[in-house]
Amino acid sequence: MRMIFLFIDGFGIGEDEESKNPLKSAKASNIQYILKNCKVFATDASLGVPGLPQSATGQTAIFTAQNASMILGRHLSGQPTVSLKKIITKSNLFSEIIKRGYRVTNSNVYREEYLVKMHDPKERRYRPSVTSVMTHSSKIAFRTVEDYKKGNGVYHDITGEILRNSGYDVEIITPEEAALRLYKISRDYDFTLFEHFMTDLVGHKADMEEASKVIEKLDLFIGALIKLIDFEEDVLIIASDHGNIEDVTVKTHTFNKVPTIIMGKVPQVTDLTVESLTDIMPFALQILDKK
Repeated sequence: MRMIFLFIDGFGIGEDEESKNPLKSAKASNIQYILKNCKVFATDASLGVPGLPQSATGQTAIFTAQNASMILGRHLSGQPTVSLKKIITKSNLFSEIIKRGYRVTNSNVYREEYLVKMHDPKERRYRPSVTSVMTHSSKIAFRTVEDYKKGNGVYHDITGEILRNSGYDVEIITPEEAALRLYKISRDYDFTLFEHFMTDLVGHKADMEEASKVIEKLDLFIGALIKLIDFEEDVLIIASDHGNIEDVTVKTHTFNKVPTIIMGKVPQVTDLTVESLTDIMPFALQILDKK
């Protein structure tokens, strides 16, 4: 059994209203089908702490099973602080899977300038994300632009347009080609992560047209991926840290619950539920432990 974990930033469960929710108004038949027909846990992102859920604490909760918001006493946006980095470095989803003897990879491609500057404490623009911290602390190789050129990595925007627009001489690929890349990468590992955060970035713009474009690209990517996966053998988990893009009437995050989606070969003895972000990592580990 292999597990693919899609982390989609800022992807909440919104209202069934086309005027505010691009998941309802855009061409998103694959996502809509999954939300209606697959195992979906409506997952709390507030973690018992007042205020809007945020990325640094929410992602730390997902990938360490620790209530980072409760530990800090607040929700923290952006990238993790020194205190959160200590939590991530001590134990995270990657390191725990590796301890069990499994092969783990991060399929995301990183630009050279990010890899060079991410560990500079004075750097503000290229501070490492939660997934970057756990990739580094778990001694997992980062995929580079050269890997992308060889078809051995996926950029966070799925198609690589941002890489091209940033001055890199790279091919822009289709969402379907990106899905095939991710699938092929996953064949060499027991656990493969892909992180997509355009949903959060565009959600903050509160622009229905832009949000719909992001959702439609994501939908094509997910649709192609689920056609490739043999769900009698493998597991796909889709998770998010907080709501955002599902409500374009506001430029902030939302209090909406987020979907934690499980597709594929889940052992019947798996009895955990995913009520909170802190339940996602234990759930994934139990599936791997029972395979």
